[in-house]
Amino acid sequence: MFDYRQYTANQFALDVSFRKWVLKNSPEDIQFWENWLSQNPDKELSIQKAKQIVLAFKNAQEQINDDEIAEAIAKIVNVAEQRKIKKVHFINSILFKRIGLAASILLFCLVGFVVFDKLAERATPTYSNSVARVAQQTTFIEVKNTSSKSQLITLSDGSSVVLQPNSKISYPEKFTGQTREVVLSGEAFFEIAKNPNKPFLVYANEVVAKVLGTSFTIKAFEEDKQVQVFVKSGRVSVFSQKNASFVDQQHSKVLSGLLILPNQQATFIRPKWQFKKAELTVPQIVALPIIQRQSFVFKNEPIVDVFSILENSYGIEIVYDKTLMASCQLTAELGDEPLLEKINLICKVLEAKYEMKEGKIFIEGKGCN
Repeated sequence: MFDYRQYTANQFALDVSFRKWVLKNSPEDIQFWENWLSQNPDKELSIQKAKQIVLAFKNAQEQINDDEIAEAIAKIVNVAEQRKIKKVHFINSILFKRIGLAASILLFCLVGFVVFDKLAERATPTYSNSVARVAQQTTFIEVKNTSSKSQLITLSDGSSVVLQPNSKISYPEKFTGQTREVVLSGEAFFEIAKNPNKPFLVYANEVVAKVLGTSFTIKAFEEDKQVQVFVKSGRVSVFSQKNASFVDQQHSKVLSGLLILPNQQATFIRPKWQFKKAELTVPQIVALPIIQRQSFVFKNEPIVDVFSILENSYGIEIVYDKTLMASCQLTAELGDEPLLEKINLICKVLEAKYEMKEGKIFIEGKGCN
């Protein structure tokens, strides 16, 4: 039995069973590796690096078979492990003629570089390949907003996503593993349920936004020349998928990269692969979706008006007895909690209960004296 606990990322990538799991070729291997990873969560970083090595070769040349992939990886690993090597001699074999430029470039990647990092420099991340990568071991749901209004999505951890028109997002049925990951194309506002032990990552074109629990907007249409991140509350870390420490930043529980604070924005210039950070101006704030601008601080506010503000902000209908609750008022400072947390807090004050069904929120209460 192999002692996988001692394996490095390179050794995982060379393992036949591991590659079959990554490439989904064997139900038996899929079951084994999913069980093994659940029992060894501390090895997830090495596993992710190894998966990216295998997938990098698969994407570089679809015609290469599994044995050829193993042989190519082995040759690259041998080069990388010879730290004092001064010269690399090409082997004029049929294998490397078939692999072509991708493997030739990778052969020059010496110690300290992961194969995927070098291949990533040659390819621009897209919505589809980001989905393919993060959805390796779980079922993802895709929602497209083809309407003219914003659309509310509630994720399995309770986080809220307000998806703007002409946008789409892919997310898992249930978050598993050490991170929560979604892929966005277009524009959306996020209110993330706080969980410092499980970072939340949004992949949007070349950019990754990472948070532990906060609210922010991302604008990342495929045809635009820039990706923008606007922070409403908390802190957001942004970095590019081309960054040499991309894998480490993904899975670390510490916010690194470029940090953005409330009322700040980060703009990623796509042709230059560069970030710039700035304070939000008044015209920029006015142009943002209403939910990014809306304050949820209420003082003796009629509950009818409170629900109206929530409906307009989140684009969802709240069904309740307006006559019964006509005299109810709310005094509360609601912050960056996801919508259902806000509703739950309001219902506790009103001694009411709520249920979400058919895309609406139904509230039942006894009214106020």
